[in-house]
Amino acid sequence: MIEGHTIPTLAQIQRANAILLVAASMLLLLLISPAASLSCLLGGAFVIINLFVLGWLGRLLLAAAAGGAGGGLAAIALPLKLLLVAALAYLLFAKVGIDALGFGVGVSTQLAAIMFESYRAWFRRRTRSDLEGTAV
Repeated sequence: MIEGHTIPTLAQIQRANAILLVAASMLLLLLISPAASLSCLLGGAFVIINLFVLGWLGRLLLAAAAGGAGGGLAAIALPLKLLLVAALAYLLFAKVGIDALGFGVGVSTQLAAIMFESYRAWFRRRTRSDLEGTAV
């Protein structure tokens, strides 16, 4: 981690995403339909799990690059994960028939969480530098 927490961690992003996801799902439940709300939860869970797996595979690749085992497996796993994610998304839409609007809102909570946590990290860094009397 960079000194002073100047970039958000995956845990911070995931936590913010979960909070935004629940809020968005509740809004959809109140304003649109239970199907949209459930689809929102599915979309959010989809990206939360995807980011978790991506972080795990990234750590595996870094360990392999540092001389650990499993480098070939990790290098193959990233494209396979992408293919699996695309296939799962197709199945959710084609076979299960989830609400596309709700799913899209759920997926977009990830981007909103990343932007929110990035702003928080920037604000913390700026506030810290103002307190120390230095410019960013």
